[in-house]
Amino acid sequence: MRGKFFLLDGTVISGTDRFYSHIHHIFSEAKENAPSIIFIDDSDVIFESGEQHGLYRYLLTMLDGLEGNSAGRVCVIMTAMDISHIPPALVRSGRIELWLEMRLPDLASRTAILTAIRDKLPEIYQSLNVDRIAAATEGLTGADLKRVIDDGKNRYAFSLSQSLPVVELTDHFLQAIELLNLDRERYRKALEVQREVRPQRPPWFDE
Repeated sequence: MRGKFFLLDGTVISGTDRFYSHIHHIFSEAKENAPSIIFIDDSDVIFESGEQHGLYRYLLTMLDGLEGNSAGRVCVIMTAMDISHIPPALVRSGRIELWLEMRLPDLASRTAILTAIRDKLPEIYQSLNVDRIAAATEGLTGADLKRVIDDGKNRYAFSLSQSLPVVELTDHFLQAIELLNLDRERYRKALEVQREVRPQRPPWFDE
C-alpha cells in the first residue's frame, strides 16, 4: 500500500479520559497519511466487559466520519475471536464492507503446516512423525501448532540435558499437545467463571 499502519489495542484503552484524545489522534493521523490502515486488535475483548461505553460511542462517531477523498483511503480492520461480544451497531451494514472468517485448519492443512515447520528444523528433528502430531491436534490453530513444535523441542532438549530415559522423539511433541489442551481447558473454565460473575450487557450494547 505504501501507506501507514496504526494499531489500536488494549494498550490504548487505558481506562482514563486520555484514551479519547489518543484515538482521535490515531484517526486524524490515518486520514492525513492516507492510504493507511487502522488495525483494531481483539475488538471483542475490548468491548466484552461492557465498560467501554465511551469508546463504543466515540468509535461510532469516528467510523461515520471517515468520509471524503482522504478518509476514503483509510481502511479500518477489526479482529475478533467471538463477534457476539462486539456491539451490533458497530458492525452493522454500512460500517463493515467485508467479513473474512479464518477457519481452523483441517487434517491436511495441519499436516502441511507441521511439515513446513519441521523442514526448517535441524537434522535431528527430521524424523519427527508429522502424521501422528497432525492427527492429535484437531481444533488447534496454526499458532497452536507452532507452540506445540516449540514446546516439544524444549521438552526434548531438557530430556537430553538431564540424561532422562530415552523417549521417542515424537512422543515429546505429543506430550506438548496434552499440556496445551490442558491449558486450553483451564482457560475455558476460567472464562465460564468470569461470565457467571460479570454483569449483564449494558443497554447500549444492543442499540
